[in-house]
Amino acid sequence: MNKYILTFCLLLGSLMNNGFAQSDSSSVGMSLSLKEAMETAVKNNYELKKAGFDVKISNETVKQTVAIGLPQVSATGNYQSFVTIPGQWIKNFAPTPGAPDYIFLQFQQKYVSSGSLGVNQLLFDGSYLVGLKATQEFLNMSKYLEAKTKYDVQVSVCKSYLMAASTQMNLELIRSNIKAVEKTLNDVKALNKEGFTEDLDVKRLQLSLNNLVVQEKKIVNVIETLMNLLKIQMGIDVSQKIVLSDNIEKINSIFTVNVDGEISLNSTQNRPEFNIIKQSIRLGELDRKRYQMGMLPRLVGFYQHQENTQRPEFNFFKDQSSLTINNSWVPSDVVGLQIQWTLFDGLSTASKIREIKYKTDKAKTDLAAFSNAAFAEAVNAQNTYINQLDQAASQKQNMDLAQEIYKMANLKFAEGVGSSLEIVQSETELKNAQINYLNALYDLVVAKIDYQKSLGLGINF
Repeated sequence: MNKYILTFCLLLGSLMNNGFAQSDSSSVGMSLSLKEAMETAVKNNYELKKAGFDVKISNETVKQTVAIGLPQVSATGNYQSFVTIPGQWIKNFAPTPGAPDYIFLQFQQKYVSSGSLGVNQLLFDGSYLVGLKATQEFLNMSKYLEAKTKYDVQVSVCKSYLMAASTQMNLELIRSNIKAVEKTLNDVKALNKEGFTEDLDVKRLQLSLNNLVVQEKKIVNVIETLMNLLKIQMGIDVSQKIVLSDNIEKINSIFTVNVDGEISLNSTQNRPEFNIIKQSIRLGELDRKRYQMGMLPRLVGFYQHQENTQRPEFNFFKDQSSLTINNSWVPSDVVGLQIQWTLFDGLSTASKIREIKYKTDKAKTDLAAFSNAAFAEAVNAQNTYINQLDQAASQKQNMDLAQEIYKMANLKFAEGVGSSLEIVQSETELKNAQINYLNALYDLVVAKIDYQKSLGLGINF
C-alpha cells in the first residue's frame, strides 16, 4: 500500500487496538452513500450533539439574564418563642417610699411571629442593559461554534468515507489481479508439465501470487479499521455493519467545483472562523461597555407588606375573634427606592476596561492574521486542485497503458514468444499504476473538499 492509505491506516489500527475481526467488505449491512453518511453524522455525532447542548445552555442563560429585570417577588415568615424574655432596667423617676431606684421592665412578649411579602423591581442598571445584549451575542457565538463543528464533522466524515471507498476499490483491484495471476499460473503449470516452460517460470508467478494474497489480507484489515473510524465519526454503534454504496470514481464525478474567478481577501469571508473571531470582538466591546455602564448608579424600587404579632401565650390556632386586641396582627406597608452607586473602587474598573481593550485588540489582530492565512490557503487549495486534476488524468492514462502492456505480455507468453518474468514485471507495473491512480483520484477529491473549505462553501453532492 502507498503512504496515503496503508501507513495511515496501520498506525490508526495500532492506536485503536480494537481487535476487530477481519470481514469482507461485501458483508450484509446498512448501505450508505456519502450523502447519507454525512446526514447520519449530523444527527448522531457526539461532538455535534454537545455543541447543540451548548446552544440550549446559552439560550437558558439569556432567559436568566432577562429575569433579572423582571419583578422579584419574595415571601418570608418568622416564628420565635423566647425561653427567657429579654428586658431592661430603667431608673425609677418617681419613687415612692421603700420603692427601688431601678425597675426591670419586659417589653417583649414570649411568642413573636411575623410575615412579609416583598416586591423588588429594577428601574435602572446600565450594566444590566448591556449584559442583556451581551447574552444574546453569546447565544449567537454558540450557534457559530455549532455551525463550525457541523462543518468540521461533515469534512471529517467525507474524508474518512473517501479513504474507505478508495481502499475498498484497491481491494477489488487486488482481487482482480489475483484472479488474473491465478489463471496465468495455472496455464504455466500446465505448460510446465508438457515441458514447454521452466520451473523458474512457475515459481516467479507463485511468488507474485503470494505477495498479492498477503496484500489482500492487509487491505481487509485496513478497511475494517477505516469502517470503525467512520462509524465513530457518524456516531453510530461500532458493531453496526455498513456498506459503502458510492465508490471514489462516482464521488469524483458528482462532486464538482468552480475555480473561475480570481481569489481575493473577500473570497474567504464565508468561513465560520471569521464569524467566531468577529463575534469574540463584539463580545469584548460589549464587556467593556458593561463595565463603563456599571459606574452609573443602580436604582431599584421596592414594596413590602408586613404583619407582626406578639402574644403572651401560644394561641395561634385559636379562634382569633375570641382573643383580646393585643393578640391581633399588626400590618405595615412600605414603598421606597434604593440607589447604589460606587463612587471609588480603587481604579479596579478602569483596569478591567483597559484589560478588555487589550483582549479586543488581540482578537482584531487574530482576525487580520487569519484573513491573510485564509487567503493564502485558498490560493494554495486552488492550485493544488488544478494540479491534482492533471495528476489524476495522467495516472488514468498510465493505468490504461499498464493494462494494455499486461495483456500483451500474457498474449506473448501464450504464443511462446514471451517470458514469465515479463508477465511478473507487467503485473507489478499494473498494480503500481492502479494504486497510483487511486491515490491520485483520492487526492483530487480531497483537493476539491479543501478548496471548498478554504472558501467557506458547503460540501454538496
